[in-house]
Amino acid sequence: MSSLRSEVLRMFKKLHRTSHGVFRNDSHALNAARMKINEEFRKNIDCKDTEEIGKKLKFAEEVDEELRTTIVQAKIVK
Repeated sequence: MSSLRSEVLRMFKKLHRTSHGVFRNDSHALNAARMKINEEFRKNIDCKDTEEIGKKLKFAEEVDEELRTTIVQAKIVK
């Protein structure tokens, strides 16, 4: 397996793990995040340009960082 392919798979898994941590106990948000991650990766499955793949990986890393640092899940306390 090429190193670029393994990097793409690593990022795919990392985004899913991050979404599970961020949206823990919120099945609606977790499902929406899962669907969006899968949709974006499938949309670019035929991309062969290594430069373009690198840009997309950098963007995915920024999205992961944004999810981990800025998303806040509120909980209703009655």
